[in-house]
Amino acid sequence: MNKFMRISLFLCIFQSGICISSIHKLVTNINDITHVLSFECQLALKIFVDRLNQTDIKDDEMWALQMLDASSKVPVGLLSYNFGEMGDFKQCIEIVSTKDNIGGKYCLGQVIVNSSGIDNQSVYVQNHRYIKSLLSKVSGGIHMIGNPTWALCLPSNCSDLDAIAIMNSSRGLGISISSVSCQTIEDVYPPLDRDALIGISILCLLISLVIVSTAFDLYFLYVGESRDRSICAFSVFSNGKKLFSISKRASNLSCLDGIRVISMFWIIILHTHSVYTSGPVFNSKDVVEFANSLVSMVFINGDLACDTFLMVGGTLVTYVFFKTNAMPILNLRVILRHYLHRYVRLTPALAGMVLVSATLLKYFGSGPRWFYIVTSFEGFCKKNWWTTLLYIQNEYNVSQMCVGHSWYLDVDMQLYFFSPLIFFMLMKYPKSGISMVSLATIGSIIYSFVRAYLDEMSGISSTYYSPTPTSVYMNNYYLKTTTRAAPWLMGTILGYILTRRWCEKVKLSKMYSMCFWTMSIGVILLCTFLGHSTLRGPDYRRFENALYIALLRPTFALSVGWVIWACATNHGGIINRFLSLPIFQFLNKFIYSMYLLHVTALYMIVFSSKTSIYFNVFNLTYWFWGIFMYMFGLSIIWALIFESPMIALEKIVFRNIKDN
Repeated sequence: MNKFMRISLFLCIFQSGICISSIHKLVTNINDITHVLSFECQLALKIFVDRLNQTDIKDDEMWALQMLDASSKVPVGLLSYNFGEMGDFKQCIEIVSTKDNIGGKYCLGQVIVNSSGIDNQSVYVQNHRYIKSLLSKVSGGIHMIGNPTWALCLPSNCSDLDAIAIMNSSRGLGISISSVSCQTIEDVYPPLDRDALIGISILCLLISLVIVSTAFDLYFLYVGESRDRSICAFSVFSNGKKLFSISKRASNLSCLDGIRVISMFWIIILHTHSVYTSGPVFNSKDVVEFANSLVSMVFINGDLACDTFLMVGGTLVTYVFFKTNAMPILNLRVILRHYLHRYVRLTPALAGMVLVSATLLKYFGSGPRWFYIVTSFEGFCKKNWWTTLLYIQNEYNVSQMCVGHSWYLDVDMQLYFFSPLIFFMLMKYPKSGISMVSLATIGSIIYSFVRAYLDEMSGISSTYYSPTPTSVYMNNYYLKTTTRAAPWLMGTILGYILTRRWCEKVKLSKMYSMCFWTMSIGVILLCTFLGHSTLRGPDYRRFENALYIALLRPTFALSVGWVIWACATNHGGIINRFLSLPIFQFLNKFIYSMYLLHVTALYMIVFSSKTSIYFNVFNLTYWFWGIFMYMFGLSIIWALIFESPMIALEKIVFRNIKDN
């Protein structure tokens, strides 16, 4: 064994902990664990030990030392909860020995620490008191952050079960492995399969259609002939002019552009925080401390922006129906067109996301945690794509949702399905219709309270005690239409009121207007920061949590409703002028594509990381602006391929139907 190899091995053993128990046993007494290993793995490990013990190591025999070097050691900053140690992924998978016919296999395991299980008599640990103290403190942070990871680079001849057996040889240190995921270079760089070729073919067909349509559009423009609208529906030139133009339309609801764009900002901030902190973080202890700070509520409660979108959605669907029809008609043809318009408007861009996720996403990156992308994005979309395109995945296969953040579209679409009934009641029996919607709103709030109380849900993300796991909160409340309906239903009442003539005649004095604005802004801030202290204590408060869950979102939506009403009735002043700025009208055209794309992009960035990140507010802000600008550029392409052509074709089809 040469000097360099001895130093490397010494450093690995000196750092003790996880690395000692497995690697030291492999080097000194491999027979202790080989009885549970496959025959192929035993042979490979014996060669591995022989190569480490060689005096003169040639280039082709450096692979064993590279494996040892690529495996995890006890990292610095464990007391800061540095649970992001992942070894050297790239070095491991690129190991190839033609002489020994061995390649590298990277295995990442989830570590469970039980300090009481440390064997104080272990001959492998001379400083066991230090290790026991260290692991005891580390185990105290695991319930707040999650399990640490440990990477082991093994010969590719070893199976995943072999990897678990080797990793679990460290039980004498109070450490065990709950799960493991292994990758070889073939897994990291897979060949294009049939699904990938289908996905590429469909995308190439769409891009070709866009190119041909644009060419025809420019040709007709050049020769001065009238254009065939259907041929030019996919034209980047015509659609691009519409996307990048800013109209000087006079609308009472122009403030909605600003409200929607700001809400999308907030949603991206929320997901940037949640996805980055779910990845490998060097200073997880700072993440915990930040989560307990008041500022963190701005990030954690970003999901209130979804309730803003529901409020705006309910308002718009009712407002447009009653405002654009002097004599509203509700027959089968109108209802079918109503449904078709919504489905055609939303589905193409979503279908494009499903297509890419199911067929091509796994080829866009690699890393220690990339298996999560392959399993949760590609695997779920291949299996459950149909529930996504039918907008029912918040009720069926909830634990395996394809494009999981599109749950909001499911809620919105399911509520949209009932909108003709609301229109009918408001047309024929206005007072009864408003009463019906109001009772449905109250019913949703009461049901949310009962559901939260019975399931003992936690009203806020917390690092402290919670009786039920987060999945119960998500599956039984957060994703369900019945519990999220209140803001949308409130929006339908607001949309109807805004179309009434008496609403235009309502005039508030400046004093009353200022009072309502103050209350509205105060309630919005209160909803954002409420619960920071009362719901984060070590003792779970069942009633308070259930009440918080039931009332938070409707109260927030009610305050947003005042903003919309005030701006629509000339009580908005400078706030209305700000929300109606042309920049918001421009950005509003891209927020749907940004919404669909940004979560998947965030997971791709974080879960392809080969090293841990350092968390602080400055870096979080930097990551947000990076992902926002990246998504803005990508959303332009997505809108031109999937959104704008369908909108143009829909107008052509409906115009032809009307003419006939």
